[in-house]
Amino acid sequence: MRARPFALSLCILLMLTVSAIPPVQVSAAAAVVESNEHPIHDQWWKDWSRDDNRNHIDDQLEGKLDIVDSNESKRAYYWPRAGEGEVRVFVDYDHRPTNEDAAALQALGVKITFEAGYLDMLSTTMAPHLFERVIALPGVVMLEDNARPVPHMNEAVPAHDINSVWNNYGFDGKGSVIAVLDTGIRGDHEGLNDLDDDPFTCIDDPTDPLLNGTADCDPKIIAFYDAVYSDSEQPASESYDSGTHGSHVAGIAAGTGGGQEAPDGTRYIGVAPGAYLINILACCEGDVEDIIEGAQWAIDNKAKYSIDVLTSSLGEQQVEFHVDNDGSSAWSRQMDQVAESGIITTLSAGNEFGGITFAGCNTIDNPGDAELPITVASLDKDMGLAIYSSRGYTSDGRVKPDVAAIGSNIMAPDAATKDGYTSKSGTSMATPLMAGIAALIKQANPDLEHGDVKDLIAAYAIEREIMIGDDPGFNDCSLIESRPDNEFGYGEADPVAFVQMAGLIDADLNVNIRLDDGDEILNESIIEGQAVGASAEDGWVEVKIGDGPWLIAEAEDEDDIGWTWSLELEAHVEAHNTTISARLRLGDSMSRVDTVRVQLVDEVYKPPSEETPWPALLATVAILGAAAILLRKDSR
Repeated sequence: MRARPFALSLCILLMLTVSAIPPVQVSAAAAVVESNEHPIHDQWWKDWSRDDNRNHIDDQLEGKLDIVDSNESKRAYYWPRAGEGEVRVFVDYDHRPTNEDAAALQALGVKITFEAGYLDMLSTTMAPHLFERVIALPGVVMLEDNARPVPHMNEAVPAHDINSVWNNYGFDGKGSVIAVLDTGIRGDHEGLNDLDDDPFTCIDDPTDPLLNGTADCDPKIIAFYDAVYSDSEQPASESYDSGTHGSHVAGIAAGTGGGQEAPDGTRYIGVAPGAYLINILACCEGDVEDIIEGAQWAIDNKAKYSIDVLTSSLGEQQVEFHVDNDGSSAWSRQMDQVAESGIITTLSAGNEFGGITFAGCNTIDNPGDAELPITVASLDKDMGLAIYSSRGYTSDGRVKPDVAAIGSNIMAPDAATKDGYTSKSGTSMATPLMAGIAALIKQANPDLEHGDVKDLIAAYAIEREIMIGDDPGFNDCSLIESRPDNEFGYGEADPVAFVQMAGLIDADLNVNIRLDDGDEILNESIIEGQAVGASAEDGWVEVKIGDGPWLIAEAEDEDDIGWTWSLELEAHVEAHNTTISARLRLGDSMSRVDTVRVQLVDEVYKPPSEETPWPALLATVAILGAAAILLRKDSR
């Protein structure tokens, strides 16, 4: 069991009797306080599909206990962090849990291990004989299984072609940040260790033989949070994968292709190779508590690290076919909170053989049944729906998944090696592919958040329907064929359409920034660029620094080709790496966004007029000196 530190200390007496979680503000009368839950989950427990007998105990939890009763060895498999005779349980409330709630649990002998910041839930370890007494406590509405998560992988039969996005629009995810909630990311893999596979990116003199082999100075992984072992943020340079799944997922989303090449000499490049990665290690040595903790960290650090996308290809360990995927589990409710925060959230549909006639319907996995995130189905390389890809409906009658992308036989980094690649198949692979597309969309229009991207998918995905010969199982799970449907969602992902429509991009409009990646920018510098395709009178250039607002640049000289623009940067608080983006606007249309990565430094920039004119001063001194010598000679 992990010991968890807490920020606030209580007096000794209170520590002995009250909560092991941070104090919560309650009224003087200890009345029920406000809820943490998203409004779409109001009183979710009243009709939760996983409590069929309405006894306030998760049916899956009861099912596992029945198995354990006949095979005690299964206990450690289902709940690796539980002690002998114990299980891991989420205690759900109808309000934000208070210190009094925590004290009541502890008085019964229940161990509290985590307080969810965005759910009305306490994560606990307890003996099953305590269930009835816990349910009887004020405000307790459900005892929910804290299950062991598993990767969404499956063996089947390619890659996803987005070259047109790279070539036609120049988007590679530059400036976007993708958080991978998974088993971790091997930070020293050649396809994940930097942004460009060039070991001399930031070296002043690449011709110096003494510098050969110097490590890259442009790391791709910018943050690392460990929700499994240390429950803390660790140095990004120490990022690692506790398994192999997370590195493969990260490489599909944003790998650079460094290391092993394909037999034909091509590289296994991810969808958004220019994007940054964040490693949130949350699986699979523990349980769902780690996933919830990692997702909570992402929400809390969205602004700090400019997190644009979060992708997770994990699902709950199951002991039965689905009849209980209505999006009300703690895991699904937490992923709704991630999407609600504005982070573009992609989840895997699951690999429960949706192609099996009849039995394959209603197999969408938890948390892919969450309402707000983008749930991704998997396609084979022939663009047919993969036989393993889970299908809807959800058990409360909603259509899922939301979109389909290629997920079979995807080559991506092999975390068992430093430079190797391996093939995996599953909705696990389709999901980060969609996350990489989301990073391209975000680069095309940095203003878009989760709901906007989901709207793009609904409007511009390529509509698909199950057809004889197209689907290995011929299994149509939609009672009424409509869009979206329960196999493809809104359809096949169309990266070109998504990117083009993200900002209503006009190919005749162009803008550039006169900076190179890696440039050092002094405080309050003036940056410049050129705009083409619209006059300075009709169009305008907007510039964005990191996560800041769009700023209007000043128009400068105009000629037959275009016009130049400039913007004086506001003073930054501290030196750091960031991105500068610019776009040309003309009415509702805009150019593609030009983005450069720069390093803000603390030295204050001085315009040329304020700099000491040393050459002129030295020349003047020399002239005056010579004149003085001549005058001295003349005076003789």
